Order: sequence, then C-alpha cells, then structure tokens
Amino acid sequence: MSDANLATLLVLISAFMHASWNAVVKSSSDRLSSMAMVDGVAFVVALLAVPFVALPAWPVWGLILLSVGVNLFYRYFLIRAYHFGDFGQVYPLVRGLPPLLVVAFAAVWLGESLSASGMLGVVILSLGILSLLNLKGEWRAPRNALAAGVCVALYTVIDAQGVRSSQGVLSYLVYFTLVLSLPIPFFAARRRRGALVRHLQEHWRMSVFGGLTYCAAYALVLWAMTLDNVAKIAALRESSVIIGAVIATLLFKEPFGRRRLIAAVTVAVGIVLIKCST
Repeated sequence: MSDANLATLLVLISAFMHASWNAVVKSSSDRLSSMAMVDGVAFVVALLAVPFVALPAWPVWGLILLSVGVNLFYRYFLIRAYHFGDFGQVYPLVRGLPPLLVVAFAAVWLGESLSASGMLGVVILSLGILSLLNLKGEWRAPRNALAAGVCVALYTVIDAQGVRSSQGVLSYLVYFTLVLSLPIPFFAARRRRGALVRHLQEHWRMSVFGGLTYCAAYALVLWAMTLDNVAKIAALRESSVIIGAVIATLLFKEPFGRRRLIAAVTVAVGIVLIKCST
C-alpha cells in the first residue's frame, strides 16, 4: 500500500473514532465531567507509555507547548460558542472552516501546496460541511465558532510540524497528551468534585472508551500527516462531521433528513477529488 493510500485509510478510521468519542461527550448530561474523564483516561494512557518513547528535543517541546496553548484557546472559544448558540450554529463552522485555512497555513508554514483537483476537493468538502450551518440567532455564537475554527487550523499545522520534527509519532503524541490532558480534569476537580466523582462511578466504562478512542484517533491523524499533504489530511479528517451525523441518527434518534444527505454526498465527492489529486 502506498503512503498516500495508507494516509487516507488512517485518517478515515480516525474520523470514525473522533466522531465516536465526541458522541460519548455529547451523550452525557454533564459535559464538563465527561470531557474531564476523557482527558483523564488519555493522561493515564500517555503516562503508561512514557517509558517506551523518546523524550522530545527542546525545539519539539516548543511546538508541543504552542499547540497546547492553541488547543486551550480552541476549547475556550468552543465553550463560549455553545453557550451563545446551538449545535447547528457552531459545529459546522468549527469543522468546516479549518480545511480551507489549513491550505493557506500549510503553504506558508510548511511550504506545501495542493493540485487544482485537490484544492477543488477541499472546497467542495468544506462547502458540504458548511451547508449544515444554521445562522439563525445572534452573532456571538458564529463569531466564537469562527475563532475556534481558526484554532483548529493552527494546531493542525503546528502538530504536523511537531510530529515531523519529533523522534516518531508516539513520542510527540505522548508528551503532547500529558500536557494537554491536565487543565480540564484539574479545573473540574476544583470546581465540581462531587459531580466528577459521581460521573466516574456511573459512567467509567464510557469514559475509558472515550479516552482510548480520543488517543487513538489523534495518533492516526499524526501518523497520516507524516505520510501525505497536511491540507489533504485535515480535509479528510472532517468527514467525521458526517459520521457524527450518522451516529446521532442511530444512537440519539436525530433525523438524518435531506439536508444531511445532501451534505454527506457533497463531502463524499470532495473526498474522492482529494483522494484522486496528486
């Protein structure tokens, strides 16, 4: 199997895993505790892996800390966006905007470019996701969602540079996860310790599943970014939006509807164009 085909397979599996762990968080009535538990499991997994991976070089540590900072801003803007708006306003912007931005960021930072068919595929895929956007209501939600989307694009390119500069995918992933996975569990333990303990007692199986799929999903994306163009990987990863819609239909009994069907077909066309590009 060629590197490009392997990268496509890895990122599509990652998209399924990403949608799965997001479904774990979405299914909980206490999303702060749920996210804290997912992060907590990820931290334990990374800690257990420390003896088996090399310590990153100092320049890579700089990229890890930069990515963690951008990730924390992403979570801040995402929480604010969901505070002011609903899922239909926020999620399509957060996941539909980054593929377009990554094309520009990767060109400037990594010196990568896409062919005409690849660029067309990214645009069509993004439009398919953005077609799910609901702009009714005030603009504070879309504004914060846009900021979160910019953060997604930024940390994607930072992580691509980091994993390519590191001594293997696992080395970067393990130490990145150790740092990123501390703030939310710490915050939840300080502010809502009782709720966190109850959530652990009642939903520990789902938390373990969420934490493991969270780690595995990003490991596959990082691996894919060492094999192929970052903009292509970023675009293919966002197929998780459509996978998430299917999961929502099957598990949460949300209607799939004509709009989601059209978006799914559009995203599929974009994926084919990206995959066929050189």
